[in-house]
Amino acid sequence: MFPILFRIPLPGIGPVTIHTYGVLLVVAFLVAITVARKLARREDIDTDRIVDLGVYAILGGLVGAKVLLLIVDYDFYSRQFSNIMADGGGNVGAALSGLGGAGAFLGTVTEMALSLLQAGGVFYGGLIAGVLVALWYMRRTGMPIWRSADVAAPAIAVAHAFGRVGCFAAGCCYGIPTELPWGVTFTDSYSGTLVGVPLNIALHPTQIYSVLGNLAIFAFLLWFYRRKQFDGQVFWVYALTYGIFRFTVEFWRGDPRGSIFDGSLSTSQFVAILMVTVALGMLARLRMNKTDAAESNA
Repeated sequence: MFPILFRIPLPGIGPVTIHTYGVLLVVAFLVAITVARKLARREDIDTDRIVDLGVYAILGGLVGAKVLLLIVDYDFYSRQFSNIMADGGGNVGAALSGLGGAGAFLGTVTEMALSLLQAGGVFYGGLIAGVLVALWYMRRTGMPIWRSADVAAPAIAVAHAFGRVGCFAAGCCYGIPTELPWGVTFTDSYSGTLVGVPLNIALHPTQIYSVLGNLAIFAFLLWFYRRKQFDGQVFWVYALTYGIFRFTVEFWRGDPRGSIFDGSLSTSQFVAILMVTVALGMLARLRMNKTDAAESNA
């Protein structure tokens, strides 16, 4: 829709492109940190630690999102790699033409890396990697894991909403064709080349569905936060509600995301089922632990 926010001309280097998606990722991070800091004060958690936790989790999440994107969209990126390699490695390869085949390979790897940075990512890959990095950091610093997770859950939801606005701007995570009146048509050839979105065809605005869904989850979690009965409940309620929402919205997604069981489920739907199952189990376990603790103290 609007993949490029603006370009900055630099003498001797050329224009530097500022992508809308990247700017919105920064906004998402700042909003998430603001929300997490406010909730951390309520939980009597060091707000500086929360900021550090957010930085580590975001870095891990970005890597995880890109890695899973490569896995589920392997066919697209393998074709892109072959095409760039056949073209001599693009602009970088041309600059390194004196190195022969090695220059073409280095140029191709560089062009692919830039393409991945400009593209979006698979949220589940980012969530899983971000959670693992966050667990490592919390254990390393002695932060209360479940209370910190409750603080993080609403922040993740609102950050995801801003991220999906970035997806809409870039054209990634697009929907299947539709004749509904709110269908959106992408016309920017840059988006078509960058993320493969079909042009000049009305599509389900699945990015906007995800924006609205994540905002609704965020609002619900803020309401639920004041009513939680045990630590960790808010985080696992987030996992439960997002898993259900994501499973549903996948039916209208049209971008290549991988599939299993002969195409019966997308990769994200399978992960959503696992997430909901684990969330229900953890909610039951944490509730049981709270009950047992209350009975032992009675």
